[in-house]
Amino acid sequence: MTEVTKGHTVRKYDKELSNARKLVLEMGAQVLEQVRKSVSALGEGDIGLAREVVDNERKIDACELDIDEAIFDLIAKRQPAAIDLRFILALSKVAGDLERAGDKAAQIAWCAIRLMGRTSRRPASKKILHHIHSLDQVTRRLLERSLDALAKVDVDLALDVFEDGSQLGDLAGHQSGSATADSHEMLEDGSELDDGFDAAIRHAMTFVFEDTQLVGQVLDVVFVLRALANIGDHAGNIAEQVIFIAKGKDVRYQNKEVLIDALRERKA
Repeated sequence: MTEVTKGHTVRKYDKELSNARKLVLEMGAQVLEQVRKSVSALGEGDIGLAREVVDNERKIDACELDIDEAIFDLIAKRQPAAIDLRFILALSKVAGDLERAGDKAAQIAWCAIRLMGRTSRRPASKKILHHIHSLDQVTRRLLERSLDALAKVDVDLALDVFEDGSQLGDLAGHQSGSATADSHEMLEDGSELDDGFDAAIRHAMTFVFEDTQLVGQVLDVVFVLRALANIGDHAGNIAEQVIFIAKGKDVRYQNKEVLIDALRERKA
């Protein structure tokens, strides 16, 4: 664990760095709540809650603007270098990922509104929503862990995000008895997030074959699944920034399995 916001000669600088991180973590907490509410609105058929999520998207955007302003002020006044500069640049990128994750939460809320507009009942009920609830739980856990890693600048927690991301694939495919044999084979051979998404899509499409009137509902479910998968991607991006801060290494395009092994071995 690396402490970036302490130990500077100018104590006010410590406070400014700490405040910038605080703004980002507060934004992260708001995004997590947005994701939770959007999926809850979908599952419970609560159009009021869905509209609340859509309305709150502007607050997420405002948070990003506040963070940008704080970061610009820090760079202009303090001319940071080394780990301080990496920390500030990473906070800016994290804020961008959180804003996009917030957008995805709003998209889920819009899907909930459309679904409730098409029918007075929940979409083909719990069977179609099954994968959504599974992906939601893992996605929010990944986002929480990535924010915790950022708060502590903890490389081990960041690596845990990469490792746990495989559960998005596992939960999307393995918990459905109706999934095709091809889906199961894919998940046994690899646990990439996109594999789990594809398995969930295949299962959702089986409802269309059973009842063509469900096409609109299934398409909205597909959009929700993709949005949740994207939020999981953003959690991974945040974990990458934690490693950038602590190690000074840009790992955005590296194979994550190789990266995990290398960093774990180096620490050992």
